[in-house]
Amino acid sequence: METKTGHILGQNVAAIRTRQNLSKSQFCLMASISRPYLDLVESGSSNITLEKLDSLAESLGVEPWELIHP
Repeated sequence: METKTGHILGQNVAAIRTRQNLSKSQFCLMASISRPYLDLVESGSSNITLEKLDSLAESLGVEPWELIHP
């Protein structure tokens, strides 16, 4: 299910990942997620748990709120 928050999350994950010069493959290894899952997150098509939000934020070195803030 696509939501406004999901799209914001996806855009922020992609932007921060890119700013840190991390390829999708590199980030997937760091975050212990699959490439298809990252594609779903970055496209805004994934409903993630709070646990996964925390994990993605930690892998990117940011606070969870930074991933969902427009």
